[in-house]
Amino acid sequence: MTGLEDVICGLAQSSAAKREPGDYEKDGLLYCGRCRTPKQCIADFGTPVIVGCTCLCEQEKIRAELAEQKRMERMMEIRALRTQGIQDHAIRRYRFDTAEPSKNIVRCQRYVDRWEEMRRHNNGLLFWGGVGTGKTFAAACIANALIGQGYPALVTSLPKILNAEWDKSDLVRQMKYFQLMVLDDLGVERESDYSLEIVQFVVDERYKARLPLIITTNLTLTQLENPSNVRYARIYDRVLEMCVPVHFDGPSRRKAKAQDKMRFAREAFG
Repeated sequence: MTGLEDVICGLAQSSAAKREPGDYEKDGLLYCGRCRTPKQCIADFGTPVIVGCTCLCEQEKIRAELAEQKRMERMMEIRALRTQGIQDHAIRRYRFDTAEPSKNIVRCQRYVDRWEEMRRHNNGLLFWGGVGTGKTFAAACIANALIGQGYPALVTSLPKILNAEWDKSDLVRQMKYFQLMVLDDLGVERESDYSLEIVQFVVDERYKARLPLIITTNLTLTQLENPSNVRYARIYDRVLEMCVPVHFDGPSRRKAKAQDKMRFAREAFG
């Protein structure tokens, strides 16, 4: 053998598997005592050399370790996406598995189930109805479910956008990055030129990016279809073009919770 071949054979031999309790030899090779498959095999480097190889149970162990590593990386990625897209810690806990069953929750789950189709066709949702009827909860359930699948999703509102002090180039990047955007409480913004300009800019950028938008509002569908002035008309027309209206009705859940607390207080304190 040449000097290089000697080096290769020496490295190969040093890689030969070590004997563990229960291992045995067969045909001059070492076998695993657990899975009874070879831990050594013969390699031809010009001269046959016994080298180590991976038995079946060791392969299974390696696969399991790699799968666990990928799972941990995935969890870290999802945690980062949730932190990035949902600033409100309470909203991060809004999930379908904690929701009270309702026709709108079922609709929201179907939206998530058909997300690829919804995204491909830029199908958004417009949740309208009274205060405390579960609009924000339902929208956040969708966002959290999609984040759990690895899709970047943002839950925000006009005040939060304004507080973030993004310029228009920042807004454009955000609109293109997040696969889903939830804009909460449309219509409560102050009636100023700047506020309306930012709302219109956000809606238009989502439209141009062809990415879904979910909007919640306390306005009625009649108010949205018959806005008070031209500035609102431009915004609401685009919203109604992009988003399918879904009505949230029924009593306010917030009032019901407040009444429950009052009853508890009366019972506790007499």
